[in-house]
Amino acid sequence: MMRFVTIQSKDVINAATGSKIGYVSDIEIDPFCRTIQAIIVERFNAFKLVCVFKGPPCLVIPIENIITIGEDVILVNVDCDI
Repeated sequence: MMRFVTIQSKDVINAATGSKIGYVSDIEIDPFCRTIQAIIVERFNAFKLVCVFKGPPCLVIPIENIITIGEDVILVNVDCDI
């Protein structure tokens, strides 16, 4: 069993490009099935002002797109330009 605090603030890496997307800031839960539906990733950007013009500050990644949860990072398969 994994707790939210173990994945919170882990770096999220796009497996296709090897680039850092951001870090886990929250999760989306289905209250009826009691399962995690997605992770909410706070986008990483060294220039916070540029992030406002580049797109939304958060990215919702469905649970199906998570490849693996490692000790330090979470690898995901997403199609996005970051």
